[in-house]
Amino acid sequence: MRKLVLICIFVATSFGASIPTNSTFDSKITYAVFNAQDVLTITTANGYVSVVEFAPNERVINIATGFSEGWEIIDRENLLFIKPRSVTTKFVHNPDPMANGAEKEMIIDPIPQTWKTNLIVTTNINFYVFDLVLNAKKKIYKMSFTYPKIEDEAIERAKKRLDRAIEIDKLQKSLNRTAVPRNWNYYMKVNKGADNITPDFAYDDGVFTYLGFDNTKVFPSAFAYDGEEQIVNQHIKKEGKFSILVIHSIHKKILLRSGNKLVGIFNKGYAINPLPKAPETSNEAEVKRELLNGK
Repeated sequence: MRKLVLICIFVATSFGASIPTNSTFDSKITYAVFNAQDVLTITTANGYVSVVEFAPNERVINIATGFSEGWEIIDRENLLFIKPRSVTTKFVHNPDPMANGAEKEMIIDPIPQTWKTNLIVTTNINFYVFDLVLNAKKKIYKMSFTYPKIEDEAIERAKKRLDRAIEIDKLQKSLNRTAVPRNWNYYMKVNKGADNITPDFAYDDGVFTYLGFDNTKVFPSAFAYDGEEQIVNQHIKKEGKFSILVIHSIHKKILLRSGNKLVGIFNKGYAINPLPKAPETSNEAEVKRELLNGK
């Protein structure tokens, strides 16, 4: 029988609510690692207010607690303010059992065991579950969440963007080694759901138009647009991590299509510094063509 009791105590302890980590400067400031499968304990005291801080881009949508009369809970953007409050109850005071008693009110201040309840919070991003308890000695003023998984994903996205920017910079420097006028003044309009067919860069050399796509993109079909769509001559070449769609002409507007997806490319520098022909070498300024034997 004794062994059974010990096992029950162990199980109850193992699956209890989690306690946030205290700040090294003040134990009333705490931090919690977000885990959708975890229940966190918020400890406060009568006469004090505690605040829970979610991610900056989160907004509280719904709040529910098992004892709403005993707790004042207010949300402000990504903050949740929690405060225990007294409860007013009515009772009949009847010192004479033979007479009708008068109804009176009694105020009950928060009591640790009675006020213990749970709290469910949903935001525009996450779902949270808390235990609300009273303990004056262990009360917290602020609990802030950290989100390691989200932060790691953001770092990885930033790293990919940096790698892409470095690759584009290398490509542009390589292209700029030629003494050919170029126009980088392009912008685009992307229809909903068409992000994966958008080029990472666009330019022209006065004769040809170049649209670069990294290997995460779906290669679209390109059409010139001047009141109606027109087929254009084109070919594809590789530059580092990019596949470049080379259109054998320049246009004010180019449409990129893939199924129902559509992206419009607009040339704001149309006809600036045009060349009579496409460049044939990366060092044209230093290369001269001479006729041999008058031919």
